[in-house]
Amino acid sequence: MKLLVQLGIISIVLAAIFTTGFECASSEMTSAKLYLQRKEYDNAKKQLLKEVEKNPKNEEAYYLLGREIQYVQGDFRGMKESFDKALAIAPTHKQDIQVVTLNAWGKLYNQGVDEINRAIDTASYLPKAIATFSTAVYILPESLLTRRTLGLAYLRNDEMAHAAEQFTIAFEQGKDTLSAKLLGKIYLDSANALKVRFMSTYRDDFETMKNLASIHERIKTADVSYLLGDSLIKISKPAKQKKGDTKETWRIEKYHLTLAVESGLVQSVKYDGDRPFAPAIDSTDLIAAKEQFNKAVDAMKKAQTMFPGDPDISESLMKALIGSEREAEARALLVERVKKYPESKIDHYNLGVFLLKDSAYADAITEFKTALKLDSSFADALYNIAATYVNWGVAEQVKLKAAGKDDDVSYKERYKMALPYLESVVVMKNNDVLMWELLGQVYANLNMKDKALEAYDKADKIRQGKN
Repeated sequence: MKLLVQLGIISIVLAAIFTTGFECASSEMTSAKLYLQRKEYDNAKKQLLKEVEKNPKNEEAYYLLGREIQYVQGDFRGMKESFDKALAIAPTHKQDIQVVTLNAWGKLYNQGVDEINRAIDTASYLPKAIATFSTAVYILPESLLTRRTLGLAYLRNDEMAHAAEQFTIAFEQGKDTLSAKLLGKIYLDSANALKVRFMSTYRDDFETMKNLASIHERIKTADVSYLLGDSLIKISKPAKQKKGDTKETWRIEKYHLTLAVESGLVQSVKYDGDRPFAPAIDSTDLIAAKEQFNKAVDAMKKAQTMFPGDPDISESLMKALIGSEREAEARALLVERVKKYPESKIDHYNLGVFLLKDSAYADAITEFKTALKLDSSFADALYNIAATYVNWGVAEQVKLKAAGKDDDVSYKERYKMALPYLESVVVMKNNDVLMWELLGQVYANLNMKDKALEAYDKADKIRQGKN
């Protein structure tokens, strides 16, 4: 009976062996391993590729292809693909794959850093560094340090879109502060460059529209000549002009403009068809600039949520909001920033500009004076203090006249306050005819006749090119 049981067990074992077959290596695997022992990598690679074609579920074949051949030969992208296929089949070599991947990443990162350093003297190394860091990102995409470094390489190579892509991933996924700041800088620099190009292209057109807008009834004909240039003006007089008659018609054909003139003053302003001159302007760059400002807003809002106490990110957001013309948000942020960063002259100045738009003269002057106190050479702040006082005086004068208080000259106090600042402005902008005209008007309002005449005379000399 015992013999029968033993024979039965043997029969079962043999049946299992014949059913499952022997776990023996294929000829391709055997050949590949022999070639690897001899370090004949190309031949080993051919055998392993044949193996995975015949047996795509062979985890070891993919592992050996990546570990023993592609890693050794520096084909790190191929190595990554082979390792991914091996791990998708089974985690047998997972630990070693992780170690080898880190080793490959380390080699690539160090090589990329070396190429970046060499690019300082030899520009051709910069594309090489980009390619090296790109491979490092490919094999270890979770390395945010590599993404930031790749972004910096793209930045140095003026490939802003690619740089922005890497910085976005680094700061959004890895909460990397520097990447957030660099991303904001890319968008803001791009927006400002587009805006500057637009303004440069149409500078003359905008200057013309500004000059035309300055022409109004009672303006001096000398100012019209200065603003538009004598060469464009055709002057005609009445056919039967009486003695002492100073009436003239000034025609500026280029701008479809006719002026009625008498005694050296413009009496009426008439555009053909009552349509002021409007040059053809292509706003493509301006629209693109606004898109970049909006991208900066979106990125910096995310960054501010991650890094709420970072002053640089807050400042970039403020610039982006102003550039994208989101005034309400910009104002709210500026109010917050002047409290948080009281030493920022730009914040005080920008808040002052918004307050001046609101005719909040006293508050605007406070902000401009703070900016000037922080930087005594801040010319724009100096000018805006003078301009705010003048506008304040004009507003009070209009208000008093409307109330029938023609004898009330309290508004002149504003002009007195404007005077020292305006006098400083004309020193800095000595050939600005409009500044001298404004100074003359302020002197005249303060009954300082001699100084008013000197200022007007200075303006006339500038117009005539005699300064």
